[in-house]
Amino acid sequence: MDTILVSVVALALIIMSTLTVTVSTFHAANSLTDAWKDMEVQASETRRTEIKAVAADDYDGGTIELSVQNQGNTDLSNYARWDVIIQYQSGGTSHLTYAEESPPEPGEWAVDGIFMTDGSPEVFGLNILNPSEAMTVVVNPETEISAGETVRIVISTPNGVTSQCLVTRAQSQCEGNGD
Repeated sequence: MDTILVSVVALALIIMSTLTVTVSTFHAANSLTDAWKDMEVQASETRRTEIKAVAADDYDGGTIELSVQNQGNTDLSNYARWDVIIQYQSGGTSHLTYAEESPPEPGEWAVDGIFMTDGSPEVFGLNILNPSEAMTVVVNPETEISAGETVRIVISTPNGVTSQCLVTRAQSQCEGNGD
């Protein structure tokens, strides 16, 4: 009789442990599937995102004005999560923070406006950079860019898509006064 009781208890423990392992396996597989779906959604959004940064040709110091064009198929916003980085010829870098108002303070960047690619004001999705729209970005470097120096400005969306452009400060054209 004692062995029957021990056998029943052992059998119950085996059944309980098998159920626990099975349920844990299903939970782990479910978590893995959810993570895989999230990665697929994020990868799809990244594939559909494309931006192009273009700098003005005539930079003479102060703030830098860029045009950032949305050439992808994703609406872009949440500019506080974007990254703007300036790389100097000296090897230094400066990570700028987002400012709500334009013109930004030194070490900041701001969105000055969003326009259709033909230059007319945006109509749909105000303050959202929709496909085929461009935004004017004002960048205020922390460190003044010297005459003749070239910097690289890298702009990155929250999903990791980047674009970069080079900006060179013009040499000053000083002429003598003929004395």
